[in-house]
Amino acid sequence: MRLKWMLSFCLAGLLWAGQPIVVALDKPVQSLNPLLLAREVEVQVVDLVFDRLVGLDERGRFVPQLLESWVISKDGRTILLKLRPGLTWHDGSPIEAEDLVATWRMLSLPQVLKIYDVVGVRTMGSLVAEGPLQVRIRLKQPRASLLTDLYNFQPIPRRKYNLGAQPLQHPLNYAPIGSGPYRVLPGAQARDIQLQRWSGYRGPHPGRWEAFHFRSQPEDLGEYARQLKAGEYHFGNLDWFRHYLLRRGAFGEGNLVSLSTPAASYGTFWFNCNAKRSLLGDPQIRRALAEALPWEFLGAQQGLRAGRLASSVWPPQSWAHQQMVEPLPRLERAAALLDEAGWKLGPEGIRQDAKGRALRLVMFSAWSYSGRDPAEAFCEALKKVGVAIDLRRTPVDEPYVLSTRGEGDIWDYAWNTGLDPDNESPLFTSDGVKGGSNVTGYQNPEVDRLFEEGRHELDSERRRALYFRINALIQKDQPILQLTYGTAFLVADRRLRGVGFNVLGQTYGYVPGRRGWWLEK
Repeated sequence: MRLKWMLSFCLAGLLWAGQPIVVALDKPVQSLNPLLLAREVEVQVVDLVFDRLVGLDERGRFVPQLLESWVISKDGRTILLKLRPGLTWHDGSPIEAEDLVATWRMLSLPQVLKIYDVVGVRTMGSLVAEGPLQVRIRLKQPRASLLTDLYNFQPIPRRKYNLGAQPLQHPLNYAPIGSGPYRVLPGAQARDIQLQRWSGYRGPHPGRWEAFHFRSQPEDLGEYARQLKAGEYHFGNLDWFRHYLLRRGAFGEGNLVSLSTPAASYGTFWFNCNAKRSLLGDPQIRRALAEALPWEFLGAQQGLRAGRLASSVWPPQSWAHQQMVEPLPRLERAAALLDEAGWKLGPEGIRQDAKGRALRLVMFSAWSYSGRDPAEAFCEALKKVGVAIDLRRTPVDEPYVLSTRGEGDIWDYAWNTGLDPDNESPLFTSDGVKGGSNVTGYQNPEVDRLFEEGRHELDSERRRALYFRINALIQKDQPILQLTYGTAFLVADRRLRGVGFNVLGQTYGYVPGRRGWWLEK
């Protein structure tokens, strides 16, 4: 009898160890190719499947990952990278220097740039393989963002990824051949991806738990809440109102834990600056719209959402953050700016210009699940000064997709920023317009010049001053209207252990990160 009990106990332990950690994703995944990581949702999965050249530790310091070492010359223009020996891709083939070179070249393909622009990596002067494990980088100028660029560099096996004209339709998008501690199991799709720990991993940062299961959460937040309470997920995002209820003990029935952290992101209204497609090509109109920022509405929710009004392109987690003190937006000022721009109130209370064009704009925003939201407050404020906004509600990811097509005038979605402010240059430069990352179409030659200078300025104080100037110009030209700095509202199963956050407020993108998660009995 005792032996039978022990066998049952061991069997239960084995079954528990095989249970995957189930993670809820707020939208479907469009690709698991590191070349195409335009959105945060893909990075969450890819972080377990592919290693980077260098990683981040819990303190935000750069540490080797695929690389064994890197050596920078005295003049800062030559970098020698050495790969760890004995590393292989998931198919068993060796990870070689030529894989790095091929990946670097693919990052400049037009079809890649339209989806994801790793500007720091692709603008390196040259990469040359010197033997199977060594790569020499040559730069025209020393680069202040070098280690961040290496962090953003996740190589792929050169013999497998020959990208065509439609890279998002590549057969390996949901069956990647990675380098990290987890492999994607067959049958993966946009809404359901299962990972299994890979026994062949020889890198420095293995996974602790046996398996992960990533599932897109239902668009119906009521159904998602039911699934959370039923224990169908171990981790996920939570809307701020239910998060508030969970903190008060009125949600979750005791099996869930609330987590929150400041995130390096901000809510944003993106303005279409293309004068051929939108009236917002006129910066005077954009500046007027900025005076309708619903700051009173946003401020009234701070007690629940723990957010604060954004005043810098670089969030508080960034070394380039500059806390600006400016007068609060005023509708009176919005009306005056529109008058100055030649937009007068018409007979129906909607402004018109001398050509008889009405100031009517189309705004796309995801469905709101918590009553009145910032998009509605913004539209209501603009109506008072004669601007008509056609607010069109969409699924959660549709505003971003529409912005990439240039459809509409205003798009409402949040943006997550990177470690270095240079990461955001494709959003605001002419180079980004050519590549497709700059969805607003905003262009300012001085902003272009300052980004280029900032990428190479090695003095930290002078470099910070350059990004202060970039921020001031963007705030003046108003291609975007920032709302509040982001806060991540999260929920976890009480049994989930090892959850922490990197310097950007994310649970991934550093080591151990999610590689260190485990379920406790």
